[in-house]
Amino acid sequence: MTLSGRSALVVVFGGIASLCLSLFLIGLVVGGVWRDHPHRPWGDGQMGMRDGGPDGKPGGGPIGGKGGGLMMPVPPEIRAELEPFLAPHQAEIDKTRAAMRDARMAVAKALGAEPFDPDAFKVALENMQQQGAAAQKLMHDLMLETVPQLKPELRQRWAQRWMSPHMDGPPPGDAPPPPPSQ
Repeated sequence: MTLSGRSALVVVFGGIASLCLSLFLIGLVVGGVWRDHPHRPWGDGQMGMRDGGPDGKPGGGPIGGKGGGLMMPVPPEIRAELEPFLAPHQAEIDKTRAAMRDARMAVAKALGAEPFDPDAFKVALENMQQQGAAAQKLMHDLMLETVPQLKPELRQRWAQRWMSPHMDGPPPGDAPPPPPSQ
């Protein structure tokens, strides 16, 4: 039996929608397993970007000691040292987090829209990419302002953590972290 015309379009779009929904549901299941896994590769439960912080908001709470996705590679003892430097920028950090959260929600809405609009989905993805770049630039600018003022031993511990964020060592193919300089 050969499909043609309107029935062929319905079958093709129905198959694509079914595939998207299946992949989305599989992602939710895998994400749920990883979120609850005791040996998460991205750090402890307070630092995971998708886990949310103690305040219940996605991406974690305020910078000072509570963590958040933007502070993932920062060991807890260094976060306390960063608080005085980052506190004046907290409103900007919160605004950037909210923009990222809104961009992710726009992607989710475009992905689940019926009928699916590829152009709207593309725009939402591009916006999310721009928001991610803006968040990364903000954190890089704050690091450039803050890191030179940290004690050398704190910078070295942070560097070691950054080179090896996984509990069982660096990911396969990554160079081992450099030895601490004395």
